Amino acid sequence: MLRTRTSSVYLLLVILLMSAFVLQACQLSPSLPTPTIPKTQVSPTTAEPQPASPTLAPTPTSQAAIATILTETPAPSPDLAQQIDQVLIDGVDWYVGIQPMNGERLYARNNEESFAPASMIKVPIALVVLKILEYRGDTVEDIQSYGIGRNFSELLEAMVVHSEEPATETLEYFARGENRLRNYLDWWGLRHTTFDPRRSTVEDLLLSLELVNSREALNDEFSNYLLELMGKYSENDKILLGVMMDQLPECAFYNKRGTLLNPTIVSDMGILKCGNQTWYLVIAGTPAIDSTANFEDIQASIEDYGRIFAAYVQEQISSD
Repeated sequence: MLRTRTSSVYLLLVILLMSAFVLQACQLSPSLPTPTIPKTQVSPTTAEPQPASPTLAPTPTSQAAIATILTETPAPSPDLAQQIDQVLIDGVDWYVGIQPMNGERLYARNNEESFAPASMIKVPIALVVLKILEYRGDTVEDIQSYGIGRNFSELLEAMVVHSEEPATETLEYFARGENRLRNYLDWWGLRHTTFDPRRSTVEDLLLSLELVNSREALNDEFSNYLLELMGKYSENDKILLGVMMDQLPECAFYNKRGTLLNPTIVSDMGILKCGNQTWYLVIAGTPAIDSTANFEDIQASIEDYGRIFAAYVQEQISSD
């Protein structure tokens, strides 16, 4: 009887061992961990730009805000659009955009076509230069004490206020270091703004004005500093879009003109602030092929456009 019981125990152990072996064979092998991608292999289109030391790319929050601006659908104001169309003379390639800070597009013409913006491109350059200086930890007081040849404050004023080309070349060269200029422009959404040759679009220039005013690109101190430069009085402030201020003395206009004689380019862009309302304006004209339009013709047309828009703004203010 003891032998029988012992045999039963052995048989039970054999059955248990075989069952365990079968269960183990049926189990799936553990999955391998997903390999991580080193930062150096991340695609440049998705990675944060890495400007030259010591700089840093803007935060993702600013990129999200920009995306909203770029996807807005233009909805022109019929009355305003008709009046503008009447004063923009024929024989000129026009590039125009009017964008309220909070609202639908009021007017757009050739807004996505690349063109030579003359000195208007100096606003994007100033944005990048100030962003680099901001990340270094500089203040407005700091940039008045060091620079390249001249201090950075003097260089920026010469470029933005007086459109001085040597100052512009110095600051552009500084911003280009380790591809910082291109990286920042791409990060902010100014992908159609280039420097060899200097070209941009109405959309990019409107966006650059939005970046200055909304403080999405720079901190408050440097945003205010750039606005102050754009608002400084200089010669010829009463021409081009400056004519608006005769009708809008209670408003403030922060602008950057751009003019060339060869090739002929007449342009102006700026931020118009009237009380709690703000508009971004870009306009540029260059003679079309085989056109007889000259610099003075285009300037007069832009000034007529400015007076029409000033009248529109007066109506908006009075009904506010």
